[in-house]
Formats: sequence, C-alpha cells, structure tokens
Amino acid sequence: MNIEGKEMKLWNENFNSFKQQDEQKNRFQQYLNSEDESEQQNTNESTDWIIPSMEIDDAIINNLPDIKNKQQFEGYSDEHIELNLKLVPNTSSAFIQQIHKYREEHKLPLTITTKPIQKFTIINPDGKSITYMWRREKFCEQLRKLFDDKKYDFDTLVVIDKNEIFVDFINNDYHPPHQPLTEYRIIEKQLLIEIQFQFQTTVFKYQSTLSSHVSALINSLIDDDRLSSESCFCFFDEYGKCIDDGIVADHCKTNNKTITIFVTEETFDTNNLCELILRYKEGRNQTSLFHPTTKWQQIDLWLKTLSQTNDPPIDDFAFVMRKQKVIIDNSQAISSIIDQTEPMVVDAINRNITTEVIFSYETNTQLIHTLKSIKISTLLKDENLLRQLNLLDSFPDDCILLLGETSDEILITDDVGHYSTLENQPVHFRITIAIQILKYDDKEQIKIPLSNRNTTIKQLLELTGKSIDIYKYLASNETQRVIDANVVLSNINQTRFILLKENETCLVWINKSNESLLKKENEKYQRYFINATIDDICKEYQIDVLHQYLVYSNDFVPSVDTQLISFQSESPVRFIVTDDNLPVTVTVQKSENNQSIYFNCSLAITIKRLCSISCQLFGLSEICYQLTLDDGTLIEDDISLEDMDETITDIQFQLISTMPMNCSILYSEQTITLPCYQDTLVSTIMKEALEELHIQYDNIDKYELIALTTDRPPIDFDLSINDIHQLFPSMSMIIPLELRKKDE
Repeated sequence: MNIEGKEMKLWNENFNSFKQQDEQKNRFQQYLNSEDESEQQNTNESTDWIIPSMEIDDAIINNLPDIKNKQQFEGYSDEHIELNLKLVPNTSSAFIQQIHKYREEHKLPLTITTKPIQKFTIINPDGKSITYMWRREKFCEQLRKLFDDKKYDFDTLVVIDKNEIFVDFINNDYHPPHQPLTEYRIIEKQLLIEIQFQFQTTVFKYQSTLSSHVSALINSLIDDDRLSSESCFCFFDEYGKCIDDGIVADHCKTNNKTITIFVTEETFDTNNLCELILRYKEGRNQTSLFHPTTKWQQIDLWLKTLSQTNDPPIDDFAFVMRKQKVIIDNSQAISSIIDQTEPMVVDAINRNITTEVIFSYETNTQLIHTLKSIKISTLLKDENLLRQLNLLDSFPDDCILLLGETSDEILITDDVGHYSTLENQPVHFRITIAIQILKYDDKEQIKIPLSNRNTTIKQLLELTGKSIDIYKYLASNETQRVIDANVVLSNINQTRFILLKENETCLVWINKSNESLLKKENEKYQRYFINATIDDICKEYQIDVLHQYLVYSNDFVPSVDTQLISFQSESPVRFIVTDDNLPVTVTVQKSENNQSIYFNCSLAITIKRLCSISCQLFGLSEICYQLTLDDGTLIEDDISLEDMDETITDIQFQLISTMPMNCSILYSEQTITLPCYQDTLVSTIMKEALEELHIQYDNIDKYELIALTTDRPPIDFDLSINDIHQLFPSMSMIIPLELRKKDE
C-alpha cells in the first residue's frame, strides 16, 4: 500500500485513561471488524462553498481525509523508542509449533483400553484429599452428590481439574479424561476468571484460576474438537501480540474478570507474523511477535504496559517511519508499512510534539499529522497534499495562508507549533489564491486574494480598482492572450495577468489558406498583448512552427520572436498560414546598438521594401534610415534581391541612420535610440520616446529628460538638440539622456 497516497480514517478514541480502556469493548475485536475506508477520496462537487465562514467541528474532523505527506522531520531528540519490524513465517513462534504438534497428536486414535470405572482424587476446600472410584459416565452426578453430602454451597464453590480449569459438573457438560488417576480440587468460585477464545464469529468460553497455563486452556479447546481445521492456529491478545505459554495471570489486568484471546487460522508456509524488536536505550532488546492486522493504536497501548520503556513515561505515542519520514496513521495495520524484502525502522515518539493540521481551499479540505517543529513551507512541498487540494499548479508562489476563521495572514516559514495553541485541536490553515496583476503602463503590481476561483475576468477587472473604461483587458502572463471577460478563473487555472489598455493590445487575424480568404469559417480572430510574439500566436493556434509559417503583408515571414508591437499600426494584424517558407532569409543589424532581426522574403522584393520592413520591425521611422551591405555599400532602392543574385538564400544588411545625430535615451532598464537633426525640438524627442516606450502621452507631465552629464540637469522641452549638444563634447554625435518620473 502506498503510504503517501493512502487516505485513512481518523481514529477518534481517547487512549489517555487506563480506566477508560478497561471499561471499553475489547479493542482487537474492534480492529478485526473495522471497515477499510482508506480508499475513499475527498470528492467535493460543490463550487459555491465560502471559506471565510467555515467552522471546523469534531464531526467534520473525524471525516477528513488524512494525507500521508513526506516531511523533513527534525529534532525529536532522544525522546523516542526504536522499533524494528519485519515479516516472519508462522513457524517463528515456538508456541504456535507446540500447539500445532498437540493438535496433530490429538488427531491420532486412542491406543489405551478404556474402562467404565475410574479413580478420581478430590481435594476438598480444607486441603484434605479423598480418592473415589466412580463410573465415568456418572462423574458429574457423583460430584453433585458429594456437594450435597458435604453441604457445599453450589454458588460459592466450584470444581477445577489438575490444570486448574473449571469443571461444569452441574450441567453434565464435562467428560473426564481417559487417565488411570485424575485429580480435582474444590475451590472458591471467586478465584476463577473467564477466558474467551474468539475464532471467526464464534466465542468459546472457559474459566480457570490465574495460575492456569494458557497452553492447558488451548489444549482443552482442542480436546473439545472446537478447532477442527487442518491449518495451524495463532493466538493473540487484545494488543495483537502473539501469546506465549505463560499463566493466565500474565494476561489479566487489575479488576478485569474476563480475558479475550483471539484465534486466527493460518498456514505455515507464509510470512504472516510481524516480528517487532523493541530497542532500549541501554542496548537491551525485546522481541515480540504480532498479528499482521494489528493496528498502531494497539502498539501504542502495548508500549504503555511496559513501564520500563521510557523514563519519564510517555502518555501517548506517535509513530514515524524513519527512512520515509512519514507519520503513520494509528488506525493503520502494522503490516501495511513493512517491505517484504527488508526490515522497517519506526520511531515511537511523544505525541505531544506532534499536531494535526487542516488545510482547506475552496471545497477541498485535507488533514495531516505532523511534528510541531516542522515548517509550514515544508508541508506545502508535498505534491500529494497539493493535488488533493487542487493546488498543484498554483502553490506556493500564488497562494496566501490565513489562520482559522481570521483574516490573519501567516508566514509559511513559521513552525506549525507556532500556531498550535489548543491541546488536542488541529491547526486550521485556509488557503486563498493570490491573483497577481501587472499594470503594464506603469508596472504597478496589483495583488488580489481570492477564496474562490468562481470569479469571472470581468469581476477581476473590477477588483483591480482601475477604470474599466480605460483598462479594458486582462492578458494571460503565460500565453500573452487577452482573456474573454466572461471566462471563469477556475476554467483556466491561471493566477498571473497583465492589465492593459486597448492601445496596448493587438487584434490578430489568422487565415489557414490564401485561396479561401472570404470563407469566414477559416478566419480566426484573437486579441493579444502587444509584446506577444509570433511564437505565442502559433502556440495558441496550434501552428507547428517547424513546418508552418505566418506570412504578413503577402511578402515576408517574420521570425518567431517578432513581437506584435511591430504590426500595431494595422488592426487587425493579418497573417496567412502557409506550409512553405519564403526562400530568402534576411538578417538586418542596426548599426547603433548591434541589435539584429531576421525574416524571410521572396527574391522579387526590393531594397526599398526591405528597408521599410526592417524599420517596421525595429520600430523606427523609415525616412531616417537606409540599408547597406555589410561592407557599407549603398544600394539603389528599386534593386531586388533577384537582381543582386538569383540564387541567393541568405543575405545580411546594415541599417544605418541618415540623420546627423542620435539621442540615446535610458529608461528603467532599457535604452532606445532616436535619430534627429540639430534643430529637432526636445518636445519632439520626448513624444517619440513616450510612443516607443508605450507610455501614454497624456502622462507627459509626469516625466522629465535628464542630460547624463556630471551635474545631470533636467532639460526644458522647448530647447533644441543643438542647445543640448553644447553640454557634451563637440565631436559627439550621440546625446545620452535619461527619461524618468519626476517623483522618483
């Protein structure tokens, strides 16, 4: 059984009081008859459950799925007991072999000659013994006559045989053994204790003194032909521990007049017993055998009966699989954790250093058992837990933890014990999704906690607190696609978005075939963030970029890393899907900053058109640039690639400015270059800079240009480039400036 994925029922029994244990129904009976609920899943179909008002009561806790999570356990110090467990064959028990041998001998036919009369020695309550010769079939009748003659009280005195087992002579429910001389004793009835053997659904009852040997009682069970199977039998106490041949007193609790021994039918050739070696601190070992269905609750109770186990004594145990670092559910069978090939080491620790934790998210609630010293972040690394909560794709970066019914945000770096304030009460952590939105125009980060993902994009836009007349769209941070306002968050499983104005988006039109431009069913429209690339579009439309291509303007195929902002002047941006790429790959390098672009085109394309495409992809004004070959050769505008070389498949160009000067403008972490004349006004440069940086022109008053000189003076918008040029060396044709917000 997979301990991590198994969901076990939470045992809800208080083991802290020995008096309470004695008064309850025998536990092994409960364990044998318990139903295995471990495969039940936490299926919750409701989608309108409101977490903030949730109350966790005992009834809910008792039905929570229990997640077995791997945890990096640290520091339960020396307060633990080491248990080594492995499966062993039934023949490992000498007592089982002894009983089986007796059963085999019992099946043999009697070889002695029986006589109708027999001698019986009766020891009276005063210790005096008298031997009688009675007919065997009248044994019970003679005992009753003896009681009448001696005036013994039938209610206070009883007869036991030489094994100190009660003889029921009143109901004639006894047949003396075939022996030359048998001995019986009359004792007080109060000295008897009842022993119950439970086999399957049948209970066999015997009575004996505390000095009677368990093997004698089992032999009587066999002599009475009550265990007639050919298989071997195993005998266990209420802790699931195999019984050895001791006396009844060894199994009797104070003030307990009934002992239950459980009988199971087994085969010799299977590993049906669990060997448990208890290792004491001083190096001493104690070996015991247990039934494989024994539950860890029983091991807990058994350890408490061993007063020498721990000093100071531990009131309640929890069990940790040392190698797997998993706390075991106490309602689990011990055999379920044992590997068939190697022993299992389990540490029994003080349950006081552990606690139960409830994680709830939307309609999903999970309960785990862990150390108080473990960090919450460690628990939340468990993929099984996150999967059960339906958070595998979201946690931890996109989630917020709240404590109980409060709105108090907690730190996942804290220990669980920091929040465990009530004894025997689980800690309840509510998980809310943190929707993270980047406002593109000014890079403002907006964080919106949601306790339920049944929220539409339209509702999310309203929760941003921004005007939806201006900020109309949310694009997926992952796909760059603008999401429809009616889409519900739970259907897209995304938590990060970009808040956009309309001019920060592009409407894209895709057609699968150039021969069916008018067939509307072949057309697909979708809005994207302007920074989306051709590759993003291909992924959304499931276009294979290795074998299919997007043609723009019927004459070139942009590279997959080309951004839509290069086509923003057209709406919608139109692409046609083709299976054949255009034959010539063109690479263009911008001389000012060595940036490069590439695209594919036909041989018939002219240099003028190539320059126009290059400026479009770089976001430049084509009146300010021209193309040259790598060696600086200028080319006439109407020359085509085919005119230059009709076999060409790859060519490189330089894009150079035709303007006498350039402004290099630093903004945040990016630099743009704008060509200009000496009489160009700073206001013109400012307008072009805002446009290229996608900053709304209405916000121009919030920005200023700084000359990157030693004293870094702000520049008046009414100045010309020639005026600014005087601040720099006269030979410099590049003017370094910085654009920044005035309040920074």
